[in-house]
Amino acid sequence: MTRMRGFTLLEMLVAIAIFAVVGAIAYTGLDRAMAIRGQLKVVRARWQARSLAYYRLAEDLSQARGRPVRDGAGTLVPAFVVRRMGRGVRLNFTTGGTPPFRSGPASNLRRVDYTVMHGRLIWRRWAVLDRAPGEHRAQEVLMRGVRRLRVRLLASSGLSARTWPLAGQPAADPRAVKMTLTLKNGRHIRWLLPVGR
Repeated sequence: MTRMRGFTLLEMLVAIAIFAVVGAIAYTGLDRAMAIRGQLKVVRARWQARSLAYYRLAEDLSQARGRPVRDGAGTLVPAFVVRRMGRGVRLNFTTGGTPPFRSGPASNLRRVDYTVMHGRLIWRRWAVLDRAPGEHRAQEVLMRGVRRLRVRLLASSGLSARTWPLAGQPAADPRAVKMTLTLKNGRHIRWLLPVGR
């Protein structure tokens, strides 16, 4: 007589327990890997934003031009202006750039503006240099989580200033700009950028 051989109830319970332990370990590892992946995604997005902000600012400053503009009220505004606003500053200047993709003569000059508002580093650009009242401007958030923007400017004479233009000095662009971004977590980002001629 042939006896049928199979798993006993005890063997089945041991096998299920082993699979449960292996499954729990695998789930914990997968959960940790997904959490790390999410954190890396946040860090990568933060560094991409910082890199873009640095590139945009460096590019605009390297192509700064000495062309004053008229604002919407018709007032003549110097080519390079840095004004204090509360605890921060506003950096506003004329810059060059890539010529527009169209035929015929066209200026590649534009007016740009950098400031911190509501915890964001904001870049603005006007379509024309001399503006009419209510002229529209494009706006883009370059970085989030910024508490304050501070600026030091180096003049050709060697003087250092927090605002521009300097009183009693000839109208000219600064030679370099040192920017300090204070983040909401208390850390600082410092950039030293030359200003184009």
